[in-house]
Amino acid sequence: MIRNDVHDRQRTTDLGLVKINNEAISAIAYTAATQIKGVARLGGGLGRTICEKILRRSSSRGVRIKLNNGEIRISVSIIVEYGIDIPRIADEVQENVKHAVEKMTGLVLSEVDVIVEGVNQPVVDKHVRRAA
Repeated sequence: MIRNDVHDRQRTTDLGLVKINNEAISAIAYTAATQIKGVARLGGGLGRTICEKILRRSSSRGVRIKLNNGEIRISVSIIVEYGIDIPRIADEVQENVKHAVEKMTGLVLSEVDVIVEGVNQPVVDKHVRRAA
């Protein structure tokens, strides 16, 4: 007998318990968001970024999971490349995150929120003079 509630992160089979941790879900969402061309990186705040660099730990910063009344909602904070169409990129991130998480986990997401935290500034060579 298999019990599997699509909103539940764990299920019981004849062989035992299968549980999907938030870290696994976050890692899937992180990877799916960063696969979209135009996403420079995921956000998550300066303090968290510095802490992760010091600890040399890869994480799923920029991804938050909320479980409310059996519904799973993911928020993804992104930094986009300069010059891209932000609404199009946000839509693509939403679709890719939802598809990847649902396909890999069997869970159903109620929402995928995308927060654009910033724009990656283009690098300007200081040694190149601008034409007057």
